[in-house]
Formats: sequence, structure tokens, C-alpha cells
Amino acid sequence: MSAFVIGPVPPRQRIEVIDVLRGWAVFGILLVNMEVFSGPGDPLREELWTGTAERVAAQLILFLADSKFWTLFSFLFGLGFALQMGRAEARGAPFLPLYLRRLSVLLVIGFLHAFLLWQGDVLHLYAVLGCLLLLFRTCSTRTILLSAFLCLWIPAVHAAIVAAPRELRRADPQLAPQVAREDTQQEQERRARQVENLRVYSQGNYAEMTTKRARFWTRRYSSLDHYLGRFGEEFVLFLLGLYAGRRRLFENIQEHLPLVRKVLRWGLALGLVFTGASVLAAEFAPPGVLVNILGDMLWRVGAPALSFFYAAAILLLFQRTAWQRHLAPLAAVGRTALSNYLLQSVICTTIFYSYGFGLYGRIGQPAGVALTFLIFAVQIPLSAWWLRHFRFGPVEWLWRTLTYGKLQPMRLEPIAAA
Repeated sequence: MSAFVIGPVPPRQRIEVIDVLRGWAVFGILLVNMEVFSGPGDPLREELWTGTAERVAAQLILFLADSKFWTLFSFLFGLGFALQMGRAEARGAPFLPLYLRRLSVLLVIGFLHAFLLWQGDVLHLYAVLGCLLLLFRTCSTRTILLSAFLCLWIPAVHAAIVAAPRELRRADPQLAPQVAREDTQQEQERRARQVENLRVYSQGNYAEMTTKRARFWTRRYSSLDHYLGRFGEEFVLFLLGLYAGRRRLFENIQEHLPLVRKVLRWGLALGLVFTGASVLAAEFAPPGVLVNILGDMLWRVGAPALSFFYAAAILLLFQRTAWQRHLAPLAAVGRTALSNYLLQSVICTTIFYSYGFGLYGRIGQPAGVALTFLIFAVQIPLSAWWLRHFRFGPVEWLWRTLTYGKLQPMRLEPIAAA
């Protein structure tokens, strides 16, 4: 029996269009995260920025970008899980211990990112949910799809269960005033937190920021709502990515082009209708728990649908030689996605936080969009230059070195680089 070799996938064995999609997701994630990097959230943001350009930019990002790119990134995470498992099985390598080490290292990187740099980290969440994904590695494709469908409904069912007692109290004439006071108090507390965010990140020191990030984490991650919500969001996409990997859709794209075209059409139609209905419900429907739950479910269908439309469009364009040349620069960003994701946090916190240029709360959405394009325009050639000299991004190299338990070769040989 021949010995198997454990190690990273050589560049020649990578599926380039997956790296292109990952690079596209890295751009969109920055576009959406820029709002969080640059200033406090609502309701304070609405008070700071009231111009027409601000509202138009905010609505366009909400409709076209919000929840459209982390969904793609989550889908690719599940797809990567399936590809890694398939390659391990083909080599006869033990997949489970290697994958758990991989997730453990990612968890540590995520914690360091969240506590030391930016509270909006998602890496730790991917590491935790990635462990749950292991439960589905031997399931049939039918079971995976059914599980994804059921997980999609978990947040809505939980929200309805939690909201029912409160709505009954609101319907009682004697208790309704008390519920209204509680609502007002919660809104005031929310605004007070945003005011404090504005003060700390625009004027405070690094220790205050770290303390605030720790409090944010304590409040968010002690909440059951947060974890249940993740099942209806990231984990659903993990399962769909696992399904695509099982079907070998990306390894045999030519054979599945009819399916890709169908995803393109249905993704656009469902994405526009469901996302539009959700936005309109939030904007014009009378406030209420049922409206909120309905709008949330419409969004949970519409946002991924539009995300799949983007992915299908890129897949189809990539089948053309001319478009391969245009899209190829995104592949470099995709191959160094983890490093670029963390680099975005370093750049943006330096621009906006007080220990850098102190622009937190001073830049609105239109300027944030321009800044997103500027940063990404730097990341594309930087990633391409890096990969001409090195096998991995710097954080990817560290991740693989710790995962495999031995120092990975970093610099490309001159022939390989050429």
C-alpha cells in the first residue's frame, strides 16, 4: 500500500473559477463591512447622514450587496469542505483529525482578530459551524438539501415563539403601556450604545476599544438568538456548498452548464422579487412582529438567490477565454482571501479609529463606496505580486503550517514562479 502525502493543494490542482468567486466575495464583503468600519449603526447613523446621496447609496448597498457576499463566501466554505474531504479520500489520508486541526487554528485566528482588531469577525463562527458540518459528511445529497431547508426556518420559528408572549401582552389593554415603555427603553439603550461607539472609536484609546469589543462579544455570544440565526444563514449555505461539492458541479462545469443557466435565471427572478418585497415591507408596511418575521424570511430567500445569480453569471462568463483574462485578477485575491480579509480590517481600522486617522463617524456611504473600490484596487495587484513570489498568502501560510504541524515551503522556486 502506497503512503499518502498530507499537504496543501498545489496551485496547478486548484479550480481557478472557485478562486475567482472567492475574490469576488472578498470585494463584496468589504463593500458591506465598510459601513460598520466607518461609523456607528442605526439609529445614530440615520441622524448623522441625512442627505439624498446617503440614502440612495445605503439602499443600493442594501439591495445589491448586503447579505449577498458572505452568503457566497459561506457557500464556498461548504464547497471547500467537500473538495478537501474528496481529495483526502482519494489519497487514503485521514480527513477528520486534519480538518479539526484546521478549524482549531481558524478559531484562534478569528478570536485574535475579533478581540485585538475588529468585533465583526466571522472566522470564529466558520470554525464553530464547520465542526457541525462534519455531522453531514456521510449523509446523502437528499438529506443535505432537506437539512438546509429545515435550518432556513429555524430563526423564524424561534422568533415567533419568543415574540408570542410579548405580543399577547401588547394586545392586553392593561399591559400595553408597559410593553411600549419597554420598547422605548430598548431603543434608547441601543442608541446609547451607538453614541458610546462613536466616542470610543473616534476619540478613545486602544484599551477602551478592546474592552468594548469584549463587552460586545459577551452580550452577543451569550444570546441564543445569535446562534439560532446562524443556522438560518451561514450554516444553510455551508450545506448547499457541501451539496454542490458532492454533485461535483465545479469539477465538471461544462456538464452542468444547463443547471448553471437555470440558477442564473431563477436566482435573478427570486432575488429581485423576494429582496424587493422584503425591503418594501420594512419601508412601508405597518410595524409589527408578523411583518418583521415575514420580511426576514423573504430576505433569507432573496439574498442568497441574488448571490447565486452573481455566482452563476461569473461561472458562465468564465467559460469564455476573453472573460477569463478579465476575471483572472480576482483569482489572486481569492487564493489569498484570508490574508486580504484581515488586511481589510487593518487598513480600515487604521483609517477610521482614533489611533489612526480618526475618521470614524465622519465618512458617509458614498465616500465609503469610493474607499472600498480604492482599497480593493490596491489588493488586486498586491495579491498578484505576492503570488508571483510565494506559494500562499502570509496568513494562509501560517494557517497551513500550524494545521500540518510542519513548516510549509513559502517561496516559489524560480522555475515555478516563471
